[in-house]
Amino acid sequence: MGWPLVTSLVTTGLLAVGFEIGQVGPVVAKVAAAIALIELAARRGGWQPLLASAALGGAYLLHPAGVLAATGYRALVMAGAPLLIGSLLRTAREGAERARREAGELTLRRESDIAAARALERTAIARELHDLIAHHVSSTVLRVGVARHAVADAPPAVREVLDDIHASGTETLADLRLLVSILRDPAMVGESFVAPTDLPAALTGVADRAAQLGHTVEVHVDDAVTTVDALRALTLLRLTQEGIANIVRHTAPGTKARLAIDVIDDGTVDFVLCDRGMRTEPNGTGHGLGLVGLRERVELLGGEFTAGPCDMGWQLVARLPAAARVST
Repeated sequence: MGWPLVTSLVTTGLLAVGFEIGQVGPVVAKVAAAIALIELAARRGGWQPLLASAALGGAYLLHPAGVLAATGYRALVMAGAPLLIGSLLRTAREGAERARREAGELTLRRESDIAAARALERTAIARELHDLIAHHVSSTVLRVGVARHAVADAPPAVREVLDDIHASGTETLADLRLLVSILRDPAMVGESFVAPTDLPAALTGVADRAAQLGHTVEVHVDDAVTTVDALRALTLLRLTQEGIANIVRHTAPGTKARLAIDVIDDGTVDFVLCDRGMRTEPNGTGHGLGLVGLRERVELLGGEFTAGPCDMGWQLVARLPAAARVST
C-alpha cells in the first residue's frame, strides 16, 4: 500500500458517506477504515496516524448513535483500537529489524575478531620461527668456527669455503634479528623457543604454575616427545599453556585436570587436555579467540583440533601429523 495516509482518509470519507446514506454506516466501510488505519499506524509514526485516527473518530462523532456517551465511546474504540494495534505492529517490526541489524553487526565483529586472532597467531609463529632458525644457524656457525680452527692446515680452497659459510651464517643471524625486532613483543622475549628435549620440563612447569593457583593437573608425557621437531614442540607447549590458562580462568579452584601427550608409532602426536570442573563462565562453543589461535596453529601444521564439553567437563584435543605440512 503505497499511500497509507491517503487510503485511510479515503476509506474514512466513504464511511462518512455511508453514515449519510444509512442509519449506522455500512459494515464493509467500517472494517475497511479500521484496516486502513491499522496499516497506516503500522507503517508510519508521528502525525499521520494521529490525523487519520482523528478523522475516523470525527466521522463517528458527527453521526451519533444514541446518547452522547455511547457515541463518544464508539468513536474512541473504533478510532483508538486500530491506532493502538498498528502502533504495536510497527514497534514489533522495528524491534525485529533492530535485532537483525545488531545480529549482523555482532557477526561482522566476531569475524573481524577471528581474523585478527588468526593474524596475531601467525605473527607469533613468525617470531617463534625466528628463534627456531636462529638456534640452528647459530649452531651451524659455531661448528664451522670450530672447524676453521681445527683444520688450520687445510688447503686454501677448504679454508675459503669455511670462511664463506661462517660469514654467511653470521650475516643471516644479524638479518634475522633485525627483521624480527619489528615483530617482537617485549613480553614474549625468551619464551618463543623451546628445544624438544626441554619440552617435558616446560610442560611440567606450566602444570606447576596452575597448581600454585589451586588447580591440579596430572601430566602424562610420552618419552618419545623429545624426538619431535621444534615446530611441533612449540605447538604442544602453546596448546598446554592456553588450555591450562582456560582451566584456571573458567573453573573454580580445586578443579582436577589431566594432560596426556602420546607419540604414535608413525610419529603422529596426540594431545588431550581434559578437566572435571564446572565452568564458572559460559564457554560452551569452543570458539574463543584463544582457541581460534590454537586451531590456526594446529591446522598450519596439517593437524586436527577440537575443543568442547565432554562427559567430565571440558576437553581440548589435537593431533599433529608426523611430517609437519605447513599450509598457507
